[in-house]
Formats: sequence, C-alpha cells, structure tokens
Amino acid sequence: MHTPTSSLSRSISSSGSSIPPGMYHERPQQWRHDFKFKSGFAFMFRNKSSTARAVDGIVDSAKLELHPFLRYSKTRPIAIYDLRREPLTLMFRELDRPPLASDMDHSVTRPPTQYMRIYHPRLPWYIDIRANGAPYISLADFFQQLFAALNKPISKYDFYNNELDDEDRNILTRTYLDRCRSADDKMEGVKRVDFFRGKFEWMGLIAGKNGMWRLKTG
Repeated sequence: MHTPTSSLSRSISSSGSSIPPGMYHERPQQWRHDFKFKSGFAFMFRNKSSTARAVDGIVDSAKLELHPFLRYSKTRPIAIYDLRREPLTLMFRELDRPPLASDMDHSVTRPPTQYMRIYHPRLPWYIDIRANGAPYISLADFFQQLFAALNKPISKYDFYNNELDDEDRNILTRTYLDRCRSADDKMEGVKRVDFFRGKFEWMGLIAGKNGMWRLKTG
C-alpha cells in the first residue's frame, strides 16, 4: 500500500486525509509498544512506568564504543546526512573529500558487534542493523541498512489506524509532499522516513534503553 497515492493523493488538497470510520484499523502490531505519535508530559510519565526488558541477541550499547563518525553532537556532528536521501549523499567533516570504500569499511563499534537495534521517539518501528559478509557491522552496512529501513513505503495500517487522528495524517502528508522532488517520488507514497516530521538531519547515536541505540536527529 502506497499512501497517499493515486486517488488518495489526488484528494489530499480538496478533502484532507479524512476517511470513513470503517476504514480505520487497530494499532499495527509491528509498532513499538511504547510509541506515541504525540508526545508530552503524559507520554513521558507513561514511559517511565513501562516495564524495561533487554533485547535478545545484542551487545549492550553501554559496553560499546562508537566510531567517531557516528557519535552524537548537538551542534557539529561529524556525519552530514539528510536521512531522506541515499547514502551516496553522506559526507564526513573529518574528510576533505567524499568518503571512499576504505573509509566505509571500518567497524561501527569497538569491540566489533554483528547486531544493533536502533529506535527514535518519532518512529514507530525499530531499525535492526546486521553485519553483512564480515564479522562486524561496517559503516557501509550501517548507512545502507538505515536508508533501506527508512525508505520503505508505509502500509495502509500505518496511516489509517486508531492511534492517528486527521491532524496526524495531515502532518504526515505535508511531510511526504515536502520530501518529494518529482512525480515519481510522489507515486511511491508516504515512507517511514516521513514519520520524522521534519527532524530528518542526522545528529548521531547515543546509548539507549535496554541495550539499544537511540538515533538523534534535528
């Protein structure tokens, strides 16, 4: 399901994203249990009271040292990357040239790890990164798999469900339209990256809850 495209995309300007109540679905099972589209004090309180559980199969992020290119900086992250675009657009401040294959072959952590799970407060899905043909996750693995995860078109269940109201769907629709550069982009519909809702600039990773990594964007 590419949403909104075809008849839906043609109706956005005239009728918004309102649909008959019968078309709404339950909260998607693939969403993180603690995800809430709208944040605020009540959501923060709810998160603090939720039960924490370690994720199976990953090395605790608190026990790993990130490659400098991935470290979080609020003002000057080393990686310069618009998460809506392909990794070929990625640049690093430490290099005076585009990154080479040899630059991207470095392990993302020390000691090396073969599996990372990433989350972002604005994304309802986890992002799993795995080593690809090597005993460690490389920078190339990381950014290629991150892009692939974010570039996925959402399903109708992600757009039309009881967790989102019309205002939420309108926000996603505007974000989708802002991202699109061509008619072909529009035909691919809303993608997971659009859930960032404007916070699409890479800022880095920090150690997160339950051994995972938290993605920071701005």
